[in-house]
Amino acid sequence: MDTDRIDLTELEIFLTLAEELHFGRTAVRLGLSQPRVSQLLRALERRVGGLLFERTSRRVTLNPLGERLLRGLRPAFAELQRVVADTRSAAQGLRIGFLGPYVSTLTEPIAHHVAQFPDCPVELVQVPWTDVFGALYRSEIDLQLCLAPVEQPDLVIGPEIASFPRLLAIAKTHPRANSAVITLEDLADLPVIGPSPQVPPELARTFWPPALTPAGRPIPRLPAARTEPEMLGTVANNRGVFLTTTAMPTHFSHPGVQFIPFTGMPDARVVLVWRKGNDDSKIRDFANLAAPYQLTPSGARAPR
Repeated sequence: MDTDRIDLTELEIFLTLAEELHFGRTAVRLGLSQPRVSQLLRALERRVGGLLFERTSRRVTLNPLGERLLRGLRPAFAELQRVVADTRSAAQGLRIGFLGPYVSTLTEPIAHHVAQFPDCPVELVQVPWTDVFGALYRSEIDLQLCLAPVEQPDLVIGPEIASFPRLLAIAKTHPRANSAVITLEDLADLPVIGPSPQVPPELARTFWPPALTPAGRPIPRLPAARTEPEMLGTVANNRGVFLTTTAMPTHFSHPGVQFIPFTGMPDARVVLVWRKGNDDSKIRDFANLAAPYQLTPSGARAPR
């Protein structure tokens, strides 16, 4: 046997057994047979020149030589795994999710990222309003552009990269279509297309109007629209209005829909989020590039 050759499977078995102190549980964790675990551990012990565990019929414990190997190996093996994961991730590129109207906020950060990291391609993935964080939780994307606030305990909230004033989408045939501005109080007379039941509660609570106007009048709600074209079609047919932002007409329009400035609710803020525990360097790189600038209502980027 070549005692200088490092066998990563032997090292992984050693580290797992040092945690479990049980051959059966170690075999289950690694998807190996128990005899195979014992065989590879013996090979490692021959490689280092001594026993690493005290084994009896009742228990398994690390001996001093095993403890010495564990102290040095655990951080080194973790770093090796991190480097391999980082390299694999870089080869796959960066996958960014977005809600439809807000994709343009990514244009400049992506351009900067591609210029700085040409070996890390960027893929854009539109996420549906009916499953806002699903792709992120399923690891189908690496990070996501979404509307604030985000109150998801398993997500990291990154930099805010844009804010958008509110607009009301209304049919051009509606009597209020020529209004200079529409207020929150006016919504008592304008049925509003509501959020899907699958929309996260913090988003439904802050992006859509409240149940009552400032004067206490009920704001009527219509069934949800699942997509932007579906919403625009409902509005164009004069069946209701939709509260959106200045991002919407940039990417979605309809010949029968007018967008009117809306007051009474704060601007919509757009932030980057990613899963907790995901320490991929390309996520941090992109977040750092996106952080120093904010998109103004005019569409220009200004330093924070």
